[in-house]
Amino acid sequence: MPALTDFSDLGSIVDPYCPVGTTLPGSSYCQFDLIHDRTGTASLKWDFAAERGRPEGVLPLWVADMDHQVAPGITSALLWRVRHGIFGYTETDAAYNEALTSWFARRYDWQVDASWNVVTPGVVPALALAVRALTQPGDAVVIEEPVYYPFREVIEDNGCVVAAAPLVRGEDGVYRRGLEALERTLRTSGAKVLLLCNPHNPVGRVWSRGELEDLAEIAKRYELTVVSDEIHADLALPGHRTTPFASLSQDAAARTITCTSPSKSFNLAGLQVANILIPSEQLRGAFCAELSAVGYSQPNTLGLTACRAAYESGDAWLDELREHIAAARAHVAQRLASVPGIEVTPCEGTYLLWLDCHGLLERSGLKPNELDEFILDEAGLWLDDGAIFGAGGEGFTRINVACPRATLDEALDRLEAGVTALLTRQAHRARSHPEALAEVRAA
Repeated sequence: MPALTDFSDLGSIVDPYCPVGTTLPGSSYCQFDLIHDRTGTASLKWDFAAERGRPEGVLPLWVADMDHQVAPGITSALLWRVRHGIFGYTETDAAYNEALTSWFARRYDWQVDASWNVVTPGVVPALALAVRALTQPGDAVVIEEPVYYPFREVIEDNGCVVAAAPLVRGEDGVYRRGLEALERTLRTSGAKVLLLCNPHNPVGRVWSRGELEDLAEIAKRYELTVVSDEIHADLALPGHRTTPFASLSQDAAARTITCTSPSKSFNLAGLQVANILIPSEQLRGAFCAELSAVGYSQPNTLGLTACRAAYESGDAWLDELREHIAAARAHVAQRLASVPGIEVTPCEGTYLLWLDCHGLLERSGLKPNELDEFILDEAGLWLDDGAIFGAGGEGFTRINVACPRATLDEALDRLEAGVTALLTRQAHRARSHPEALAEVRAA
């Protein structure tokens, strides 16, 4: 029998029900279309609607975890480790380091040194630690809104000031960085830290190398430290590839804290492991000092096991998942073509779609602050309202499409029925009280 920590024979212990690359008998559905009942597992997504003020029966496609089982190699590695039965303190060892560095070399042509890595329980805690390490209370920190809402929270919760540089949405629906606005924000705020979302959540941009090089030039000129959240890096859709910001140049590497994790791409959020890559000894020392100050030391044993297995044996599974997400995105766009007033913005990465509902607001007379209530109460969907992502988010909603096709179709059926009912009522009111409708539209 191989040694406990030898995962080379993981292929001998796989899930025969849904191996990678197969379809279900008699259908075109792949493993990612299997429906798994997550209720009763203390799932934040599925078991806590009432505690969070949502009605019973709501379909939850809000929080960013997937309704797919993990890659078979990860399950096998975890079973192997659990059977040992002892879960004492653990550290990253040579095998873990090799899996980590090989992953970034193989997937991104980025040569990472294992000594750069600091393990944390997650990327959001790492963002907060970075803010604490790099700022003093009252300092400004730049974010590019609309953006993942914990960016603003970790800044304000640590006594700093948000300096928001808005992204610019073009006529083609694609979001781009407004370089002049960014520089203006840097000059007026005096900020020395920028939180970068790469790929961007929620707008789905996988920033091109050229775009990141423009940002790197600004970072050098303004002496910025860039804290780059790259948790969605592995989820660039087919035809796109994430460029790690720190991989651009020696200067970029020296001023960057890169926050990575297998939690999104391999559905391991509950195992709480993130790899924070910091080439600069000075930045790494400051970061580690804050980590020590909160009392964190050895990482989660099973998290390390799962991460290593993902990076050693998860390539094929991940590539199939990316195809599944691309197909889901195309399916949503096709279905919403017949739903008046809701459009999918262009998406290059992540399994989170940014839906533009401004047309629906205009047609129905709903106000932006009423959108989420409509989606929740009338469509029966629990999504993330765009307003929580900051400036430019009103009138949008975010939906997680990392679910079986049947679940996604149920959500789209509910959304279409809700919109149809809303617009039917609006049309009836227009016929009955045309003067009232005119006042609503004027307002």
